[in-house]
Amino acid sequence: MALFSTILALALAAGSLYSLFYSAQSIPKLRRYEAKAEKAAEWSNVAEKRLWDTRYTVGAGFATTLLSLISSYYFAFFTTSAFGILWAALLAAVEYGVVRYMNSFWGDKRKVPLMDDYNNAISDTAAVMGLSEALAVGWAGMAALKIFGH
Repeated sequence: MALFSTILALALAAGSLYSLFYSAQSIPKLRRYEAKAEKAAEWSNVAEKRLWDTRYTVGAGFATTLLSLISSYYFAFFTTSAFGILWAALLAAVEYGVVRYMNSFWGDKRKVPLMDDYNNAISDTAAVMGLSEALAVGWAGMAALKIFGH
């Protein structure tokens, strides 16, 4: 009966790895504009807030995806306890919360002409948000499987 949870854990690992790939791709693209953003932040509180929001949201996506990847391997091979139910439910809530947090910043960002890397980073971040949403559903499913002993 643990077959279902093992298969789901491996699917979560694959989704997490895919999301981590997009997240890791967006960071260097955004860093190319960081010096200009820091210069603008010296003169504008709005620019400074946007710079830090960019850093925090991308970092949050990367960190939760990495946590999801590590946890999925643990679930695939080791966990069957009540702790597993709570951890899976917590990961579902964290993934969902991070998607909402990232979307609150990135949801209204438009692509800017002549800033190809920035535009690609927006696309990469949108992919991370979509994958994190799927991971939230997957972790909720994992919690349900663990509740029923699978």
